Amino acid sequence: MSQMKLPQAGLLLWMCVMNRVLDTAAESALSITQCVIMPYTKITCYWDTTDHHLNISSYMLQINKTSCESKHRIIPVGFCNATGSDCSVQTIDSVLHCFCAVVLASTRTGSIRSQPYFFSGVNAVQLRPPQITNLGPSERRSGCLQVTWRMVESFPKNEKDYILLQIEYTTHNQTRSQTIQAFPEETLELCDLHPGSKYTVRLRVQDSRAAAHWSSWTSVDTTTAEKAPSAAPQLWRLIQPAEEAGRRSLTLLWKPVSWPEANGVVLSYSATCRSDLDSSQWTCGSIDASRYSCILTVSDDPCHCSLTATNSAGTSSPAHIYIPAHTHAEELPPPQAISVTPLDNTRMTVEWTAALNQSESGFVVQWTSLPYSEATSLHWEHINETARSFTVTGLLPEVPYNLLVVSLYGRQAGSDMSFIAFTREGAPSVGPNMTVLKTSSSGVVLKWDPVPLEKLHGFIQNYTVLYSINGKDKSVKVDAHVEQISLSGLAEGTYNICVMAHTAVGGAAGPCQMVVVGLEDVQVIPILLCALLLCFLILIIPVCMRVRIKQCLCPTVPDPSKSSLSFWSNTKPCQHKLPSLSTMNTIISMGQTTIYQDYGEKDYVPVQVFTYHTVPQDSNETETKTCSSTSAVTHQDSKRTPAQVFPTHFLNQSYNKPEQVTPAGYKEDPQPSSDDLLFESLFTYKSNQADLCGYIHVSQSYAPFIPTEDAYRTLDLNECPHFLQVLPEDTST
Repeated sequence: MSQMKLPQAGLLLWMCVMNRVLDTAAESALSITQCVIMPYTKITCYWDTTDHHLNISSYMLQINKTSCESKHRIIPVGFCNATGSDCSVQTIDSVLHCFCAVVLASTRTGSIRSQPYFFSGVNAVQLRPPQITNLGPSERRSGCLQVTWRMVESFPKNEKDYILLQIEYTTHNQTRSQTIQAFPEETLELCDLHPGSKYTVRLRVQDSRAAAHWSSWTSVDTTTAEKAPSAAPQLWRLIQPAEEAGRRSLTLLWKPVSWPEANGVVLSYSATCRSDLDSSQWTCGSIDASRYSCILTVSDDPCHCSLTATNSAGTSSPAHIYIPAHTHAEELPPPQAISVTPLDNTRMTVEWTAALNQSESGFVVQWTSLPYSEATSLHWEHINETARSFTVTGLLPEVPYNLLVVSLYGRQAGSDMSFIAFTREGAPSVGPNMTVLKTSSSGVVLKWDPVPLEKLHGFIQNYTVLYSINGKDKSVKVDAHVEQISLSGLAEGTYNICVMAHTAVGGAAGPCQMVVVGLEDVQVIPILLCALLLCFLILIIPVCMRVRIKQCLCPTVPDPSKSSLSFWSNTKPCQHKLPSLSTMNTIISMGQTTIYQDYGEKDYVPVQVFTYHTVPQDSNETETKTCSSTSAVTHQDSKRTPAQVFPTHFLNQSYNKPEQVTPAGYKEDPQPSSDDLLFESLFTYKSNQADLCGYIHVSQSYAPFIPTEDAYRTLDLNECPHFLQVLPEDTST
């Protein structure tokens, strides 16, 4: 039996040791990192779990008071449950104790207990942040800020000596801080501040016995009072060539006054130029603070320009620059040498050597992308007199930049020295445009325009002339400065020729052209163009002349139904007989003279209108022919009845050729009758026959009314037979 109990005892001992090891390992996997006491409110503890495979579902924090010496006397304070890594136990009456904290973690297999965490309450105190009650300019000292604050907690008198206050004030990434005793004073002045600057003031407190625990920050922003700018703006110029005699364009450029010299917010700038030879003055007036350039038109004479900056408190001292006369270039020397070294895709370093035997007051480095467009694309920087290099930033790859270095001699600028550079070169985006100058029986002369620098994306290394015929390709390489070449020894035929431009990275070919060699110097393209133009004319002429051609082939035929001859009397003209002169017993009133003339069949006969009526005579009166010598007004006997009045309208109208149109007035007969006669041609007398059928057309439509415009005259009695002969004599017995 004793032999059987020995192995069992060993196994039990091994199991106890393993349980103790596992418990120790579990306790080491869960540990409290720190505990913080908020005075008279709560204790908050934080813990960490190193083994994340324990599958912990919840935690419980237990806080106990204990003896600071023996650590065996335990008085429960409180507990809290949590699922995260911290928990707070409320209601702490005093911090003048020692405490013990333990965390229990619940897992699927059981619970895990952390090692006890002992700490002194005084050393774990973290105060609440103070409150800033006032922040503004100091009433006692100018240029200072006065900060007033108060503590949230109330401390016993003997503990106020442990309370420290830390204050930080920051402006333009410049931070200053100081730590003072919070009590007995609760007011602080911050001096040596920059005028017109925005400051952020922050406060926090600490119990000096708990050096590891500061309160959180309390932050307030403010701005100090402004003063006039203490420095003038940096001024530069860009002089354009004179466009007309006596006048040139001058662009003034400046940089905003930097902090802290601005002493506030700049509201405007003022630029003025004055001639050195007379009282001429040019000014841009008040310029908004968002603008940093001004264009003036000045004379060719030398002048001085000045610039000032203004804020709400005043105006800065002026910045000056000298503008030499147009006829005199800058006579002061430029730097001796300049070199450019690319650093990466956006930066390059410019280096130069100062002129000999000269004392410069500074330098100006100027750069702009090509081609230069406007003043806003120009950048520049003032460099002190000891500098011999400058790094340009914010550039773009494959873009050409023109860099200049100018020496300054007081207010005057010397001659500049320029340099074109790339941060990184690339292949050209287009090739050269080629022109054929001359062709011969065995050669051709070519010329091409250089590719613009902004499309090259690098420096030209060489050109290659490519030409091919019948599937055979050949090329000729020429230097970068060559822009014309003569190809000789060519066979007759049509060549496809183009020019390629190369940089250090790659090349690009321009448009190709077809060139004919050996056919009497005649090119194919002009012939094709002429043929196309001829075909175009052949097609367009019939289209433009279609209306005239249609009129010639299909002339317009007049419609008889729309003419004045469409209305004819149903009665034959022969039926209208004029009574004989003996039976009419007529008294005729006339007011116009008619000239009769014989016309041929195709002549146009002038006809005049006569108005007449017949007046029967009394039987006792003898037959008398009377000619009225008054006006052309129809005489009518008021004693006669209307039936005895016979109005007749004679047409007085000239029939002209079809191309001519004679205007005429018309009046309408209310009821045309067979007695209303329209004479279209002059009738003549036929002896022994009163039939006027061949000479008179009767119209029952409308008779034109022609007002008489000719002057009237009185007819003699011997003229009456001549006018009366138009009426046939009465041949009846």
